Amino acid sequence: MISVLSTTGKYLLQPSLMEMHHSSLEWLSTTVLWKQEVAFFQKLLDQHSPRATSLDDKKKVSHFQNMITYYGGELIDTLRKKIKIHEHKLADRLKELKTTDSEYYQEHGELMEELGAFMKTFNSFKSDFFTFIDLTL
Repeated sequence: MISVLSTTGKYLLQPSLMEMHHSSLEWLSTTVLWKQEVAFFQKLLDQHSPRATSLDDKKKVSHFQNMITYYGGELIDTLRKKIKIHEHKLADRLKELKTTDSEYYQEHGELMEELGAFMKTFNSFKSDFFTFIDLTL
């Protein structure tokens, strides 16, 4: 529940809304890190791809290039936009003092699940990528 502070007239946020806000901010920060990592991966791939001489290695280079392009050029930006839209909806809820909007809570849960799933996929990609780079040294 929200409560009114008698001295300032400001509202205190329901703890779960604050947690959602902080969670969203953490994910926004994570998307910035992901973009930086993808740029680094591109540089590594550019440096190491000339060493890929076998057909199998060339296929892997192509695969990693496609993933880097997809993640860096589309997917991470899309996730970032979703988080920002979600944050704007939170701001609207607070203006209207709607702290029990079950649709928003459901949307938040789904977004957090989507972000968590991507992080798992991205971590797997990084592991595979670094293994490949290590083998081409």
